[in-house]
Amino acid sequence: MERRFLFLLSSARKGGNAEWLARRAAACLPTAGQHWIDLTDPPLPPFRDLRPGFARPEGPLGAIQQAMRAASDIVFVAPVYWYGLPAPAKLLLDHWSGWLDAPETGFADWAPGLTLHLITTRADPDPTVPDLPEAMLKRSALWLGMRWGGALHGIADAPGEIAADGAALAAAAGFLTGNNP
Repeated sequence: MERRFLFLLSSARKGGNAEWLARRAAACLPTAGQHWIDLTDPPLPPFRDLRPGFARPEGPLGAIQQAMRAASDIVFVAPVYWYGLPAPAKLLLDHWSGWLDAPETGFADWAPGLTLHLITTRADPDPTVPDLPEAMLKRSALWLGMRWGGALHGIADAPGEIAADGAALAAAAGFLTGNNP
């Protein structure tokens, strides 16, 4: 089966370091399909727990759900904000909860066919800083029956600073293909 990657951008800064690192990793996927969605533009609607009812995802959220169904791999592209995922990425996970409670979405049936990845950057060089966002996505993937594709971490703060993180750039080369140096 041909791999199709969906990159979900969640940074408050367009073209930020996490996106730059993700595009570097994606450049090593010349034959795989790629689709990029910015979760901040347009912004996702607030999550509302409508149980026992359900509102089918429409608008940007419906488009994301369709793109996820068409993908083999979901890549969260997320700088670390206050030791966690940016609000748009976390909000999408909240919506996943609603999809699970609505059999009409089929989410519980098609989610296990996906592989989930994380590409993130942080300003603090402490290697434990990305542990919480990585754990959040890894546990979500495992609970949903998805495969965990791993996490790629870079250290950068100012725009473009990621270009100086040689270790992250080297790891990006094979991160999404499983050929990490």
